Amino acid sequence: MHRVPPPPSLAARALDLASLQLADSSLTLCSGKELRFVFVVSPGPYARRYRCLLRLKAGRKVPDLLVLEPDVSALANGKRPPHTYLHDGPGTKLCLWWPKAREWSTGMKLSETYIPWAVEWLGYFEEWLATGKWTGGGEHPPSAPRRRYGIGRSAA
Repeated sequence: MHRVPPPPSLAARALDLASLQLADSSLTLCSGKELRFVFVVSPGPYARRYRCLLRLKAGRKVPDLLVLEPDVSALANGKRPPHTYLHDGPGTKLCLWWPKAREWSTGMKLSETYIPWAVEWLGYFEEWLATGKWTGGGEHPPSAPRRRYGIGRSAA
């Protein structure tokens, strides 16, 4: 029987993220119960700078990646940006990978997945702001249940 190795500890995750040596970043390990990595990135030389938070709680397999500043919703003029999750608290929670396709697993390094994927997402977001079209691919469930054909539509 093939055994899946346990996910890296929060301390190991912290060492991995620290190896990035990103300017304007801070790494906090909160009593061994939560890892918080705040960092600033830009998806291109002429793009905005974004302050982000990667947060992982002990016992949780999947981290959260939030854009804290600037306010992504405000930049979108009230439209909900594609590939985001609703959540309580500040910032915009990003959808960076497709769980159904198993694009990420707990054994992967956050420095090689979540951080570059966030930068890539921000690039697609900037393009979406300019064109109104999301070209980043992926699939995301609608925020409201889909209507069945004919329900809620006026007869033409």
